[in-house]
Amino acid sequence: MFLRPAYNLVLGGLAIFAVVYLVVQFVQTPATVPSRWSLPAAIAQVSRGGEGLRGAVEPLVGAMQPQTPAAPPAAERLAAFNAASALQESAGGGRVELYRRGMPGGGELVYAVARLDEAVQVAVINADGATPGSDATGDTIWTDGQQHLAPVAEMAAAPYAVREGMELLWAMAFGFHGAVRTSNEGSVVIDGVVYRVNAGRAALCIDPSQRASIGLFSAEQLAGCQQAIGGGPVILWEGKVANPEVVAPSGEFIPFNPLGEDFVQLDWRIKVYSGGYPKTAVCVGELPDGRSFLVLANSSGVVGVAFAQALRDMGCHSALGGDDDTSTQAVWRGQPLWQRQQRPVPDALAVYLRR
Repeated sequence: MFLRPAYNLVLGGLAIFAVVYLVVQFVQTPATVPSRWSLPAAIAQVSRGGEGLRGAVEPLVGAMQPQTPAAPPAAERLAAFNAASALQESAGGGRVELYRRGMPGGGELVYAVARLDEAVQVAVINADGATPGSDATGDTIWTDGQQHLAPVAEMAAAPYAVREGMELLWAMAFGFHGAVRTSNEGSVVIDGVVYRVNAGRAALCIDPSQRASIGLFSAEQLAGCQQAIGGGPVILWEGKVANPEVVAPSGEFIPFNPLGEDFVQLDWRIKVYSGGYPKTAVCVGELPDGRSFLVLANSSGVVGVAFAQALRDMGCHSALGGDDDTSTQAVWRGQPLWQRQQRPVPDALAVYLRR
């Protein structure tokens, strides 16, 4: 019995030592916060069937955030940008609008703003309703083995593009294709049916509630999309602009191809982005009532950084590039918006308004 006081004393001493040690470690050792830009590893996980990335990355809990002035709400930024552009037409009480804008550094921007709701819908179309898919090696094909390419003006006028009770206002080319890979190389979902999955290439997803997001999507995530179309690379991410001249996030810029998308011809994409080649992109922003808005844009004579900055200035938080150069084309009410030859392409993004 005479050993119990000594035993208790030893235990008490050990407890005090443990508390002091933990306090010292807490004070001297900062919390480890994973880099928000260590994305290539996440992309590798997606390729192996992981959960992947969807939409904008959430801020890290406990991470030090730069003390910068808060940007105006997206709706205010969009309204200000539109006020400095030339309105060509407004439809559906302002739900869908068409604008043209001369850019300060030269060139021109043509874009449609679509405020998504039950009356405004965006869908993937092609010339004749052909089915995109993949062969046994994963290569991109039309499932009947034939080519199904057409200019966007023909797609917009084709019977397949007709939707009962709705008018097709805007359509623009989007997906990539090649001489052999004749259907869209990215993911494709049409009217809730998943036709093709490419988890290593970013896509635009619109869910059944008409909410839009941009990111990398697994097969399971694509099953939740009503419409989805792949493109890439992402040129605007969390409000930061892709810039081939930077190698690490800095200020308003992030490196080109920030999500590490699996482009074989990435050098060509950088060349097109850096020059004044015609360009295509779609970007996503949020309205005060929680609805998404899309900006579907074409440019000519505009360098990529200026193009992405314009999309950011409209209030978008993320933007996805589409097929550029000679594939760039768009129509409004069936009429081409660029006076140049319209190249046959695999598919397009169309904006519909309920009559």
